[in-house]
Amino acid sequence: MPSARHARSILRFILNCSKRELCVLQMSTAMSIPRSTVCFSTSSSLPPSTPCLSMPTSSSTRYEEAVHKLNMLQSNSATIQKLKADARREQMQLLNVPETVSCLERLGITVADLDALRAIHVTGTKGKGSTCAYTEAMLRAVGLKTGFFSSPHMVHVRERIRIDGLPLSEEKFADALFAAHDRLEKLPPTDPNIPLMPAYFKFLTVLAFEVFLREKVDVAVVEVGIGGEYDCTNVIRSPSVCGITTLDYDHVALLGNSLEEIAWNKAGIFKHDATAVVSHDQTPESAAKIEERAAERKVDSLSTAPPLSAYSFPGGTGLPLQVGIDGEHQKTNLALALQLARGWLRRERPEMERKLWTGEETSWSAGAPFAVPSQWAEAIGHCHWPGRSQILERGSRRFFLDGAHTVKSMQSCVEWFRTASAASGANDENSATAKRVDRKRAMTLLFHCTGDRNPETLMESLKPLPFTRVFLCPPMVGRRLAASSDAANFFRPPDEQTKQSMECEAAWRRLRPDMDASCVRRFDYLTEALEELQLLQEE
Repeated sequence: MPSARHARSILRFILNCSKRELCVLQMSTAMSIPRSTVCFSTSSSLPPSTPCLSMPTSSSTRYEEAVHKLNMLQSNSATIQKLKADARREQMQLLNVPETVSCLERLGITVADLDALRAIHVTGTKGKGSTCAYTEAMLRAVGLKTGFFSSPHMVHVRERIRIDGLPLSEEKFADALFAAHDRLEKLPPTDPNIPLMPAYFKFLTVLAFEVFLREKVDVAVVEVGIGGEYDCTNVIRSPSVCGITTLDYDHVALLGNSLEEIAWNKAGIFKHDATAVVSHDQTPESAAKIEERAAERKVDSLSTAPPLSAYSFPGGTGLPLQVGIDGEHQKTNLALALQLARGWLRRERPEMERKLWTGEETSWSAGAPFAVPSQWAEAIGHCHWPGRSQILERGSRRFFLDGAHTVKSMQSCVEWFRTASAASGANDENSATAKRVDRKRAMTLLFHCTGDRNPETLMESLKPLPFTRVFLCPPMVGRRLAASSDAANFFRPPDEQTKQSMECEAAWRRLRPDMDASCVRRFDYLTEALEELQLLQEE
């Protein structure tokens, strides 16, 4: 399985290699600190199919110039590591929101202007991107104009800023970026402690807000980058609804070493008079800290989303007939998204809510289950969020992709893979093609772990799976990558990423000393790993 950046790189490469019958996977996570990546590949007799993601064919020089300018704002590895090690990092984090405010003001935007976005602000360790995707899809399904800011991107950076579910066009993205960049360069901040230009993620955050205001969206769904309290998206002073997904240990150098500390940081997005909802799987210590912060921030209400089985769906079922994002763990994210979407309607569009629910359903209160309207059930079924419990097929190769990056998410990923691979295997056995071709199924793991995560801890859940081969590879596509590429990463130098890949290889060999040494291989670039898969398939 790949990390968010790793999955994104894989996806990008696969989709770009259609002439070689390969597929590309890509995934998202906070730009500054990528996670682990897991990709399971199985070889079987499948009918030819096309990948579920398509790459834009246009290649705008102006867009490439814009991406190059943006990429120059990426923080390098040395800067990030200094931040983590610096005893003054809390003071440095305290400048994060003020710097964002300064950037907005230099673009002619005040924090009061952001109130017009009627934002849904979502944080958490696991599932916040999927939760946001479901929430945005449901609100768009009832005719609202939506803005959606997420991170990281899968293939193109413009995917982070969406209007009505679609990424900004290359032209609009380039125009907005050049205008904002030029203005910030010409108007230096008045505070000498604030740099002239913001870092990569902060710039994109400011750019998203500027685009959403200009587009006059009805609602902006905003995914936090890292944490909450100090995240630059926390310039939103009056969100309509706030959500917290599953919490787990991640980014501990920045967020804290305990779930209480992490919960404190995440709940920093709570604001006075906002509706706050959390997923139903919070630990007692996390829940207690969240309640404490909710009282401190004087939210309008704090509730826990009920499990998905408590809702009723069209057709009288207790679960949706179809979900767009696979995996048992996604039910928790969907259950929260349902609360966020209806909670927003209750506050901002009560007349629309009354049209969707009548009779006893109008007495609903936050935290209670309800009957899901048909428009939302359809939106749930069509919601697509690449890199999360995703299956891509090309020729006889099937890729199972997920960006699990914590112990809990890795366990959920393994459960999903067992179920999904078993189901696809049954379909293969029943297919006419499978009856004509007798081919042994091979299972390959492509894995990388980034940041401060312990690869051995994450790979422990993968150990029981019957892999025939294990490939370890950093999220680097190839030797040469233009600075204008959406995939360019200056965060970690190549030698550092190679070192991490070597640590992953050593960890797997310790976990599975019984596995033939020749079946465990490390590659420097994704091109090499995927080309090797292709060669093995052709043998």
